[in-house]
Amino acid sequence: MKTITVPRMSADALEPIAPVVEKAVTLLRGMAYEHRLHILMVLQEGEQTPASLAEAIPAEPTAIAHHLRFLRDSRLIRRRRSGRQSYYALRSDAIGRLVTEVLRCAVEPS
Repeated sequence: MKTITVPRMSADALEPIAPVVEKAVTLLRGMAYEHRLHILMVLQEGEQTPASLAEAIPAEPTAIAHHLRFLRDSRLIRRRRSGRQSYYALRSDAIGRLVTEVLRCAVEPS
């Protein structure tokens, strides 16, 4: 696993990594909603259809579709089509680890 270490820097020194920070913000923003985080948690179990996600998550199917599009745009998930059916999965194992770490941090005592 590749680790990025960012020492304390001036604003000028941070400028070259601004695109990386922007991508990180996009990823975190994609997770920053209860239903989207729940979708990511279900997708940790493997590929799912919109119907199976709608069964697992207490939200309307149209809301699930909206969140799936947001998660795809945030590059957190990918879609695979087979005929008329769509299947969704986490984009990478790193996304699964990120979800796990976010949840772990949420339950750690202050």
